[in-house]
Amino acid sequence: MKYIYIDESGDLGDKYSSSKYFVLAAIVVNNPKHLNRIIKETKRKYSDIIGRDLEVKGNKTDRNVLKKILCKLDNVDYEVLAIFLDKQNRYNVPGFYNHNVLYDILSSKLAEKIIINSPTNVIVDKSKSKHEEILVFNERFSSCLNNPDNFSVNINHANSINYKGLQIADIIAWSIFQSLEHGNSEFINLIRNMDVSEVFKKVVKIV
Repeated sequence: MKYIYIDESGDLGDKYSSSKYFVLAAIVVNNPKHLNRIIKETKRKYSDIIGRDLEVKGNKTDRNVLKKILCKLDNVDYEVLAIFLDKQNRYNVPGFYNHNVLYDILSSKLAEKIIINSPTNVIVDKSKSKHEEILVFNERFSSCLNNPDNFSVNINHANSINYKGLQIADIIAWSIFQSLEHGNSEFINLIRNMDVSEVFKKVVKIV
């Protein structure tokens, strides 16, 4: 059984205060207990820093603690797959004006990078509240997975408070975002076995 946790960083807005980039990242593991243990041990060891926070998050947890978590991943067999959109190129995306549709399209691009070679549980940080929207997402995401042998894939939209793997996916997405948005690579440099690619990149024509 394979487990895939997916989270995002940045936003899809087009206001002046909106982010320049949007990131979707997945961490793939065979045993989620390893990720659970990292978060539990971190919260216990650094309880004086984390305090009563119910979860660790890239945008609010102490940065030295985040680095400790990323370093602990060295003891885990994992893979990171991620895509990002430079929002200057959002007009290249069909339906870019509808954030719900845009999220699904970007997620499908992430799905194309994921190879399914065993039964798999996909846990997505919950951003959709309507059942119909979840069904549309699941169908599109499943159809884009690299799954030639048709292994079973279960997709669950969940609150990151309940899944330690989602909290680590959040930290990874945030680390990639920091590198893109702020030119800060001190976190992304701690992540190994990572494949990050830009989607809907503007094509420059050479005349």
